[in-house]
Amino acid sequence: MAAPHPHVNGFADTPDDMTDAPPEPTPPRGRIRPFAELLHSLRFLTRLPVPFANTIDPPPLSQSMRLFPLAGALIGAAGGAALAGLSYAGLPSLVSATLAMGLGLLVTGALHEDGLADTADGFGGGKSRERRLEIMRDSHIGSYGVLALIASMMLRVACYEDLTVLGPLAVVAVLAASAAFSRALMVDLLWATRPARSDGLSVHAGTPGRNGAAFAIITAAALTLAAGLLVAPPSGLLALAAGLAVTAYMRRLTVKMIGGQTGDVCGAVQVLSELAMLLVFVATSG
Repeated sequence: MAAPHPHVNGFADTPDDMTDAPPEPTPPRGRIRPFAELLHSLRFLTRLPVPFANTIDPPPLSQSMRLFPLAGALIGAAGGAALAGLSYAGLPSLVSATLAMGLGLLVTGALHEDGLADTADGFGGGKSRERRLEIMRDSHIGSYGVLALIASMMLRVACYEDLTVLGPLAVVAVLAASAAFSRALMVDLLWATRPARSDGLSVHAGTPGRNGAAFAIITAAALTLAAGLLVAPPSGLLALAAGLAVTAYMRRLTVKMIGGQTGDVCGAVQVLSELAMLLVFVATSG
């Protein structure tokens, strides 16, 4: 089954004409431009027509990564508002969940899901490091990738459907927090794990600084704990633990399989850690 990569931006490996660009430098200390950083993050992580994006001088992407959680929170909140609104309008919970998931895929262009599929194909079908990296860069999708996408989408719809029993504010908060912390974990992976390639988008994007990675994790964790208070007292803490556990496992696995992280692995970490967090919120909501 063949399909072209659906993305241009986002964390997944780039075509050959983009890998020759020099990597962005590690962000310098000093000037902080949160508005420009947020616009840069939204432009990178979504397909939305970001206002003013073409009229500002964007900071290095490696610096903007500290606001990936805020961009993720906005993405998740939009999905949560759609889910709550559709459910309130009287649509069946399964229909509401499916439509809300579809909206999320439209907003992001399925950027991270593409990385999940490529990672599943590479790790499942490659017998050597070189072969796995070759498969992950291939624009075709194989059996492992298809199965990973089907399983992740079915699981997301099931979680969304169960979350409709919560109040609208709790639904928005849970989806915003899960989207935020899972993207903070991508930043942490980029900071803490060496690249598997000397080219590719994760190299071109640059390495976030330690302070930027810490800022991303702390702010997203605070949002998750706050969301947990709307569901059940321990749910936020358990959701953080689930996301961290998935990321730790994926970091260990990717170093073993290909020697480091790639853009595809970052996408896989985002999807899998977000799903793990949603499962915790669902399990503790009853």
